[in-house]
Amino acid sequence: MIDAIKNFFKGYVDFSGRSTRPDYWWIWLANIILSIPFYMVYASAMANPNSEAALMALGLIGFVYLIFGLALFLPGLALTVRRLRDAGFHWALIFVAFIPFVGGIALMVLLAMPSKD
Repeated sequence: MIDAIKNFFKGYVDFSGRSTRPDYWWIWLANIILSIPFYMVYASAMANPNSEAALMALGLIGFVYLIFGLALFLPGLALTVRRLRDAGFHWALIFVAFIPFVGGIALMVLLAMPSKD
């Protein structure tokens, strides 16, 4: 997992090359694990949205999550393009995610395909 994270940040905006399935899915798992505390604070603040402390927590967590998302947007996009290329698909298939209802699932299926030589 540590090697996948190193490779992720080393290829920050590298849209060329390839990324293996483990490289892609370890980053996906790390993103989920890092997001859990944000969601926990958000849920606890929403349990009592009328308190001043809850509103401050919501604002702070929203700002931190925004920075987190912006910092990982480009490398995540580059990682997805590299993963599609490694699976033997054209990079433009990343736009499949914009198809309502099924696009995200279809893209995940493409990203889960084995590597092609």
